[in-house]
Amino acid sequence: MSSAREQILGTLRSQPGLKVPPLPDVMTSASSDATPIAERIAAFTAILNKLGAPVDVAPDMTAAATRITEVLAQHNASSLALSDADEVLAIAQTLPATIERIPHDAPRESLLRSHAGLSTAQWAIAETGTLALVSRHERHRLSTLLPDLHIALVPASRMLATLGDAFVRIGPNGAPDAPTITFITGPSRTADIELELIVGVHGPKALHVVIVADA
Repeated sequence: MSSAREQILGTLRSQPGLKVPPLPDVMTSASSDATPIAERIAAFTAILNKLGAPVDVAPDMTAAATRITEVLAQHNASSLALSDADEVLAIAQTLPATIERIPHDAPRESLLRSHAGLSTAQWAIAETGTLALVSRHERHRLSTLLPDLHIALVPASRMLATLGDAFVRIGPNGAPDAPTITFITGPSRTADIELELIVGVHGPKALHVVIVADA
């Protein structure tokens, strides 16, 4: 743990009446890759469900496309902003013709009016219910931030057990190798000084995750 981190936590813990629990050093936490995939998915799903984000498990890409079509219909979404991931582009070709497909490099005005966005995630983290999107592998930023609904298509093999496991993969040499890494845990939410929770101010109002078994 860095000395700066220790200093900050030490200052917080010294405040009267303020209790700050000890935090694990996630950069060096032991890997939990031995945890069965089914258990990881169950833990991930339980956390996101508590945050109001549904999670579906599809046996293949055909079933995933069907579920994504249903989710779009439930949200009355007729336009879909796409990332440039291969899985996303493959799914997009199978969606009904009534759904407008907006590519990742479309003008900002087109992305702003899109009802939903579709991306993958480079990693999903079971212990926190978090998606990790790494820009080096996928152009996703606007398609996952601007629409009211974000649908994430996640191959089951990318489901990790712990946050530490994710950090090891994102920065195998101790430092991330991508300019932008986005961590998403449920719909966007924030709170004002009176602690009134507001959803969708800084990003999508809804998140729906579809986990698909790898081909």
